[in-house]
Amino acid sequence: MYAYLFKHPHLFPSILGITFSQFKVLVPRFSHALHQAENEAAYRKKRCRAPGAGRKPSIFISDAAKLFFILFYYKVYPTYRLAQVLFRLDIHQLYFWKEFLEPVLFETLGYQLNLPKVKARCLDKVLEICPALSEFIVDATERQIRRPKDNVKQEFYYSGKSKCHSVKNHILVHPRNHRILSVSQTVEGKRHDKTLLEDDPILTLVPPHATSVADTGYLGMDKTAPWIKFVIPRKKPPGGELTSEDKANNRQISAIRVRAEHPFAYLKHFNVLKQTFRNTINKAHTPFVT
Repeated sequence: MYAYLFKHPHLFPSILGITFSQFKVLVPRFSHALHQAENEAAYRKKRCRAPGAGRKPSIFISDAAKLFFILFYYKVYPTYRLAQVLFRLDIHQLYFWKEFLEPVLFETLGYQLNLPKVKARCLDKVLEICPALSEFIVDATERQIRRPKDNVKQEFYYSGKSKCHSVKNHILVHPRNHRILSVSQTVEGKRHDKTLLEDDPILTLVPPHATSVADTGYLGMDKTAPWIKFVIPRKKPPGGELTSEDKANNRQISAIRVRAEHPFAYLKHFNVLKQTFRNTINKAHTPFVT
């Protein structure tokens, strides 16, 4: 499959979620991060032989093949039985490589917000250190998970609104370049969007007089974070109707807020974020931030 795909590069977006040119750019960066991880793992325990001894690999013979595997896993999200047939590896080996390569891919992509490396002495200095947060769009998304066997966890992760067990993240998106500025921690899906943002430590780095565009789920955030101007659509009053001016303003806000949906739409191209998450709950955060 790996060799066939290299002969048909136009299939890369459908199989790996990225183009062939993007894959080639990632390979050297992935190799660097992979070699660092392998060196750390090699001397983590007392060794009887030098690194490199033992049987030579027959499947993942190159760094590009390992990058192909982890991207394929994220894009297709196959069961281990199906992956066993496709890659001709034992299930335990597949699980080992998935666990080993996930943090390597995270290091390769280098996802991080340019947060200040030094503490600002006053709030006015924060804007100079972290200007990207001066304007942002905030939105949340849920992902369905399997029903936990533990009764406490089952009740904790059950969302009565969605009628399923789920987890939730929110992202901060720059309204101009659509770049993801920050990703929240993964929490239970029933947690309210406003509560999730209130608990996010990123709020302490938002400079004064910053502007945020959000939906009506964030009503009341102006009291929690008064130094941020929240632009939120106006809700229809009980038993009344919105004025033509309010409707026009809501349409303008929605036209801006939809830009946060574009990153979500791209992320959901990867089945690991679209399908019901089959792994353990404590591993649900890594695919989203990667």
